[in-house]
Amino acid sequence: MMTRTLVAPLMLSLLGSFFLPTQARAQAPAPAAKAQKLQVEVAVVLVSRSGSEVSPPELQKMKETFQKQNFNFTSFKRLSQQSLEVGTQVPAEVKLPNGVTASLRLLRLQGDTATLRVDVPQLSAVDVELGREGAVYQRAGKHVGGELILVLSSPAAK
Repeated sequence: MMTRTLVAPLMLSLLGSFFLPTQARAQAPAPAAKAQKLQVEVAVVLVSRSGSEVSPPELQKMKETFQKQNFNFTSFKRLSQQSLEVGTQVPAEVKLPNGVTASLRLLRLQGDTATLRVDVPQLSAVDVELGREGAVYQRAGKHVGGELILVLSSPAAK
């Protein structure tokens, strides 16, 4: 009788997994959707309140944007720039001069707008929307008396 009591719940649980609708079976993941990818221009800019250097001159627009937002940085210096392929499956990594590695992952691509997850360990993980024009600025930590800013843009926005 004891054996029968143990076998019954086991049989019910096994049978239940066959009769549940597909949506209710959490153990069986759905086939992965086609991986999407996007080219993103990523610049690392050091901003600070010491000096007044704007290098290269294209960063003048960034300086003006920051001033309108009452960020009182006076120096803007691009430290690096690269084009990354950002996808939904594996995050793209950006090594920062402060020793941190930021990561970018494409969450969705709808029309002309991409939603990216920008993860800067120990600082922030935010979702940002990137269009065909303009740029997104994301703080990426402190570095040599200033702040690192990730500048994300579409290659078409250059």
